[in-house]
Amino acid sequence: MPLSNDLAVNQLLTDARQLARNRQPDAAAPVFEEILTLRPGHTEASLFIAEYALHRRDVAKAVLLLEQALRFNQGVAPLHQKLAAALERLEAQPDAEQQLRAIVTALPEAYNCELFLGRLFEQRGDQNAAITAYFRAIKNAQLRGFWLNRDTTAPWLQARVARAMKVAHEGRRDWLYRLLEPMVARHGRDELTRVFECVAMFCGEKRLEYGDPRQKPSFLYFPGIPSQPLITRELLPFAESLEQQGDALRSELWSILENNDDVVPFHKYSTPEQAAYLFSGPPWQAYFFYRNGEAFPEHHLRCPHTSKTLTQLPMAHIRDHAPETCFSVLRPGTHILPHRGVTNTRSVLHLPLIVPEQCALNITGVGTFSWQQDRCFAFDDTYEHEAWNRSELTRVILLTDIWNPHLREAERWALKDLIEQIGDFNRATEATPPAPAMAGSPPEKR
Repeated sequence: MPLSNDLAVNQLLTDARQLARNRQPDAAAPVFEEILTLRPGHTEASLFIAEYALHRRDVAKAVLLLEQALRFNQGVAPLHQKLAAALERLEAQPDAEQQLRAIVTALPEAYNCELFLGRLFEQRGDQNAAITAYFRAIKNAQLRGFWLNRDTTAPWLQARVARAMKVAHEGRRDWLYRLLEPMVARHGRDELTRVFECVAMFCGEKRLEYGDPRQKPSFLYFPGIPSQPLITRELLPFAESLEQQGDALRSELWSILENNDDVVPFHKYSTPEQAAYLFSGPPWQAYFFYRNGEAFPEHHLRCPHTSKTLTQLPMAHIRDHAPETCFSVLRPGTHILPHRGVTNTRSVLHLPLIVPEQCALNITGVGTFSWQQDRCFAFDDTYEHEAWNRSELTRVILLTDIWNPHLREAERWALKDLIEQIGDFNRATEATPPAPAMAGSPPEKR
């Protein structure tokens, strides 16, 4: 009968330790390697093979192995200590940049290597590459509970991490201001005064102060415009024309609902727990015309009148971000739980198309509003809000993002460019989720 995984590892450990005690590292090394194939990240095996690689001057292999071990054992101090010594040796090698690039390509979560790579970029004057590497390192470390303060930063790294944070944040700030230079040349600094203030708040140069304490965007706050939970009708000059399209829009909507074609969850969820955070009851659904700024050509073709109507609205078109435009569907019993939007630079426009009784939008601290068929309105979704359908019928509205009507044209163009570039940067520096714990392998203790 074959040995179980645990028994096999224990037997191999006994053999490897005996060989190591007998000063036979060349014989012990392949046994420890076999342990790592059965139990990736095993601390004792990783430390032995790393030391063996260092002794053979294969420093890059030692670094890679230790970073792999830390994926499974973040709190094991000897792994961090051994990695520190290995990285300092690797940094002194002439091909250090090439080796570090290879490691972070293989292990994008290797924040220690990314930190050292950022330093090499900085030393040779590649500021953009340095900023990107530093941000990735910081995000990955902090996601794993490190570099949050001095207590969570190893003493040997504190100066390096402080330098990385300074270069990263100052570099991103300067880069954002440089993005505005073409807009300043075209429109003048005065037209963009509020945009500069917005960037200063986003970068932490200026204290973030909301116009209304109930208003808390999760991404970007734009100062100097009225804080209004509800957008007044005089700011929606297209409202009457849009409302007159109700019957034609409803006709196209009914054909979608009858076949339930391409009606999908409004948000994508990886787990039921994530879905439960936003709604209870049946899922919030949508038939999308735009999602995160990406058009659905087949849906536009299938609903030509709706598509044409949308072109007449001041929608906020921002690559990879906006608009979100759809027939928003709440089935009987759906409750969208309290949540907030990402920025007050947009307003959310509703045109109710099918509205049973007992359906409402509630804006916390402002009031509860029942939709009226073919009566449009817009609101600032950075105020906490929720919605429900307590009827026995389906509720549907046409929903889309429009620019906040208090923004000037130059501000809209500047914000479009800024948000697109910030999105690109955030994707380039996105942290890698921690590796899942190995089945049957409890985390090793410090």
